Amino acid sequence: MKVVIIEDEKPAARLLKRKVENINCEVIAVLSSVTESIEWFLSNEHPDLVLVDIQLSDGLSFEIFEQVEIKSSVIFTTAYDEYALKAFKLNSIDYLLKPIDEDDLEIAVTKFKNRIPKADSGNQNLQLDFEQIRQMLSNPFEESYKKRFTVKIGQHLKVITTDEIECFFSENKGTYI
Repeated sequence: MKVVIIEDEKPAARLLKRKVENINCEVIAVLSSVTESIEWFLSNEHPDLVLVDIQLSDGLSFEIFEQVEIKSSVIFTTAYDEYALKAFKLNSIDYLLKPIDEDDLEIAVTKFKNRIPKADSGNQNLQLDFEQIRQMLSNPFEESYKKRFTVKIGQHLKVITTDEIECFFSENKGTYI
């Protein structure tokens, strides 16, 4: 699996590269800025996976996605949790907070690998197992409802099951069950 790392801090980039290589992935490029990344993606074949720091020396990495259509899946690696929502609107597989734990990185890469259908090495036909087909055909908007609510009553927390609830209402800046 081919990986590109976008990280402006050299020690962090070297450490991340070692961790990626330890989980048997090939790092084909380490980029350090928004400008360099845009130029690279415009002139090179896109990798399978991109590990991206959000705050780079010349701006936010989201600018890369505004300039270039990235065909790769993305794992964001950052010290800031405030960008998580925006990150998941892109091709994001995961959002890892620094310092990046090698186990968390491996879990994120495995999550990416599990999203790719396996190809039969003999004739390159896609081989999907029954569970993958069932998941594709199932209703993605299948509704699931909460079974209980945790509410604060004075200084105590109480769990109330939905069977005990008749209605919710708000009054005087408070919500009541």
